[in-house]
Amino acid sequence: MILEVNHLCKTYTSPFSRKPPMHAVSDVSFQIKPGEVYALLGPNGAGKSTIIKMIAGLIIPSSGEIRIGGQDTSGKPIIYKHLSAVLEGTRNVYWRLNPIENLYYFANLRGVTSSSIHGKAQKLLEELNIDGKKKNQSQHLSRGMLQKLALGVALVTDPNILLLDEPTLGLDVESSRKMKDKIRYLTKEEGRSVLLTTHQMDLVDELADRVGILKGGKLLREGTLSQLKSIFESHIFRLKIRGDWNIPEEWKIKYSIKELPIQGDTKEIALDCHDKNGVYAFWEIIKKEGLEVVHFYRMEEDLEEIFLRVLES
Repeated sequence: MILEVNHLCKTYTSPFSRKPPMHAVSDVSFQIKPGEVYALLGPNGAGKSTIIKMIAGLIIPSSGEIRIGGQDTSGKPIIYKHLSAVLEGTRNVYWRLNPIENLYYFANLRGVTSSSIHGKAQKLLEELNIDGKKKNQSQHLSRGMLQKLALGVALVTDPNILLLDEPTLGLDVESSRKMKDKIRYLTKEEGRSVLLTTHQMDLVDELADRVGILKGGKLLREGTLSQLKSIFESHIFRLKIRGDWNIPEEWKIKYSIKELPIQGDTKEIALDCHDKNGVYAFWEIIKKEGLEVVHFYRMEEDLEEIFLRVLES
């Protein structure tokens, strides 16, 4: 089931204030296909939470539309049965109920009877490793346990679309790995769509099929990781040179050259050529010096570097 966001805007105004309107989200459009993880990245205040809450029906957009399975969600609450959200682990469960009661309670709120999900609820608790705590009041669970229970609450009614805000927040290494595996299974094996927001770049690198980068409520860039890496192609290189070479200071400054520890008779350096012309120019310098290049390779930009470059551009 496809989730479509078309020209979504949210503006906050106050009739009793002279302050100008605050544009939390401005003309944002994207879509998420079945079996896909779409990650929204952005600094605090970029509009990520506002977008998720509008998609979840918790905030009314100022303009634009949200479509689930081709249907506009405006004024059609029944469409939301296809969608669940984990906005933040401790806000998605009722603390006075134990885990199994939480699953039944939130399923009932969505019109699903406890008897119809009994087997699924038990299985979810086992898969999320909270079966041993199923009789404890949720207020006594750890933050990590609450986060896993929140995912169980979201999954118990079999939604086609999941909105996950920092799904591994508060989890230990093992629980985090299992959460990632669960998200992969939900998308790649069961064909669900996932909208992911997080500040953890490694999580995006591991899970996301496509990435959208927000700043000031606007979607600056989107694409697959490989597409974003090709747009922001690195011109930082490392090379190993055999022989004695005293690098002139002017070149060190021009190419931001860093000399790395010498290994035997080879010298390794890192340099920033800035663009393709810089690469060719430096290569000519190497040839003129008559140096033997043992190894020469481009350093690939990681997601965090791309993210920062998009925000700065």
